[in-house]
Amino acid sequence: MIMSKRFFPILLALCLAACGDYEAPAGSVGGEAPEYAAVSLEGDSVALASFRGSPVLLNVWATWCAPCRKEMPDLQRLHERYEARGLRVVGVSIDAPGADAAVHDFLAEFGITYTILRDPEDRISSLLQSPGVPVTLLIDAGGIVRWRHLGPVTSEDPGLVSAIEAALEEA
Repeated sequence: MIMSKRFFPILLALCLAACGDYEAPAGSVGGEAPEYAAVSLEGDSVALASFRGSPVLLNVWATWCAPCRKEMPDLQRLHERYEARGLRVVGVSIDAPGADAAVHDFLAEFGITYTILRDPEDRISSLLQSPGVPVTLLIDAGGIVRWRHLGPVTSEDPGLVSAIEAALEEA
């Protein structure tokens, strides 16, 4: 069916009006970071909201994930480069229950010193609507997702570095 030219502006106006109330899903760029908490390696419950006031680079990973293994040194470099300026790097391991020793060994192998949370039920992937790992989000100090990437990140990615710098300046 071919739409006449006179009905197109009406259809466009209806579509734009419907989009006016659209709210980005949690974990989407421009949307709010989800309400989420997990247990740290030390056994403490840590809520993502507890980092409000500081930008957070949130990375979801697993020991069995080859791209995760590739990006870990870059995440550690970002942590070391920006920690003094207020960036919090937080990793969430989705390794299965009982894999704590493997997680600890993995972190020791790469010299990881940033905050690591455990989510053996992988609740975070559903919250972020992520089809896989690694997935990384930059959340600003107010809790809004400013950057998102599925796949491994690098510490020299110009888009990521620019987003981090902007989030730190705004904080």
